[in-house]
Amino acid sequence: MLVKKNRLYPVNGYSLIELIITIVVTSIVMIIFYSIFAKNQLRSVTPVMQVKAAELGQAYLEEISLKRFDENSPIGNSVPCNQTASLLCGPIATEEGLANRSLFDDVDDYDGISDSPPVDALGNVRPGFSSFTVNVAVSYAGADFALSAQDLKLIEVTVISPEGDNFIFSQYKGNF
Repeated sequence: MLVKKNRLYPVNGYSLIELIITIVVTSIVMIIFYSIFAKNQLRSVTPVMQVKAAELGQAYLEEISLKRFDENSPIGNSVPCNQTASLLCGPIATEEGLANRSLFDDVDDYDGISDSPPVDALGNVRPGFSSFTVNVAVSYAGADFALSAQDLKLIEVTVISPEGDNFIFSQYKGNF
């Protein structure tokens, strides 16, 4: 006859096989959990890049829109070009050249800019944006609103993020 020595505290526990199975199952669950979590973690920076791209696009649009409509427009755009025969709007061209941004005085001068890294109006590299690229295109767009072609210019700023995403920001500048 077998007699239990300690009836108040029965001997219960896990066998070695149960412990090994528990460790293996826990490891598999953790690997699955972390692999799913890691995929989400990689895309968590996307909203930050979108905000930075919007900030950069807005800065370029503001800088460009503060300039005269055309090379032939008087300072302050007091008289629209094409208003008189002696004041005709010119073709879209970068008269000052892409190299010297401090000389840009009208919207056309920004056509064809490709800044990598992006710079401000004085040519200083914008801090925090060194891995971004900015491209600018300017075109006549009066026909978009059933106006004379030279009454509006479309300014398109394309910001390329470090992840390779393109963000396009556009604005119209009127010859008024």
